[in-house]
Amino acid sequence: MTNTLTIDQLQELLQIQKEFDDRIPTLNLRDSKIAYVVEFFEWFNTLETFKNWKKKPGKPLDVQLDELADMLAFGLSIANQQSDDMEEILDYVEDGIFTDCIDSVEIDFNDSDIVDEFMSDIDELYNGWFSINLFLPFAIAIQYYTIDKLISAYKKKMERPT
Repeated sequence: MTNTLTIDQLQELLQIQKEFDDRIPTLNLRDSKIAYVVEFFEWFNTLETFKNWKKKPGKPLDVQLDELADMLAFGLSIANQQSDDMEEILDYVEDGIFTDCIDSVEIDFNDSDIVDEFMSDIDELYNGWFSINLFLPFAIAIQYYTIDKLISAYKKKMERPT
């Protein structure tokens, strides 16, 4: 088992999200982007890296993964809303753009310089193209968990009644 995302996995996730989103008559890109940024900070808060007064910072892994799965859900939704078709999104994985994106993002939020740089570019979470929104949760998963754990948390979340 490698810590990579396959085209089949991404296709399944995009389809699950599309079916979920199809039930939301008020779905719109602006609200999805706002929710994505909110979910990033909800996930970031579970790390508690900035809570230096705590002896043992960090929420339990299942709580962290649940919040990251929320972020992934909105990333998938944004990708579905911004792309012409699913094949366009899948090509990002097939063409190596996913790997390039993952390799170029520094995600160690225990490093204050990385946190500062990330926060200074936070507008990219809202204004960036869908590949940023879609691939960031996977980059985070590679750094802190695994892609398989993120996918499992997402699927578990999507099974819950709405």
